[in-house]
Amino acid sequence: ERGEDGASAGSVPILAAVGPLQLEVVAARLTNEYGVDVTFERLPFAHARWAMRGWETVDDAQADGKLMNVRRLQDVYGRPVLLFPSEWRLNTAVGELGEPLGLRPYALAPDIEAKRKSKKYAAAGGCAEGVVLVPLVVHFWAVR
Repeated sequence: ERGEDGASAGSVPILAAVGPLQLEVVAARLTNEYGVDVTFERLPFAHARWAMRGWETVDDAQADGKLMNVRRLQDVYGRPVLLFPSEWRLNTAVGELGEPLGLRPYALAPDIEAKRKSKKYAAAGGCAEGVVLVPLVVHFWAVR
């Protein structure tokens, strides 16, 4: 999570999963492969969007009161990720802030993003050939 001063505010990883079976698999692998016991705490969010225009635009929207009830996180590459508690809140934010924040339902690793912009991927409609993006309701869990 990103704090008010722009620094990382917490170190608790957040896992997105479609259902409890995915959590069981993660827990079993962490225990069996790394000897780590984990617990999961469900978070009250169901939708995520990456703000591809960066932290400055997210901070401006936050200062203007446009991100109420939205949790601001950063991914492993330092990019802003916004978690929304409901479809209504997501749709409201996308309607008001979608373009200014560059909201996207996914983000790729920077090296893949660069490759995606190549002519090969552009010819496939900006997506790897045969890939279809389907919106899902996802549950978010704090890993402790």
